[in-house]
Amino acid sequence: MCNEMIKLREWLDDHKIKWWDKSTTYDDYFYMHRTGFIHKGREFSVINGVGSYGGCVCAGYKNQGLLEMWVDQKGEPRGYLTAEDVIKEILR
Repeated sequence: MCNEMIKLREWLDDHKIKWWDKSTTYDDYFYMHRTGFIHKGREFSVINGVGSYGGCVCAGYKNQGLLEMWVDQKGEPRGYLTAEDVIKEILR
């Protein structure tokens, strides 16, 4: 799991925001780490993995270590985010 996802989960824990792990890991080369949560009526899905904006281009490539976020399943997801970027959106 990338450091930005770990930072986000720790921040959520510190702020008593319940989150759930919806990750899928097939092996060291094909995985998608997923963190979902609802805050102030908004549903967040934050991912990092193979094929995500900020993760790996494809299986076996170096992970860029950044997050992709989708809010309320509307519009396009935003990618290449740090945990701080996601936190700013949570607090918006």
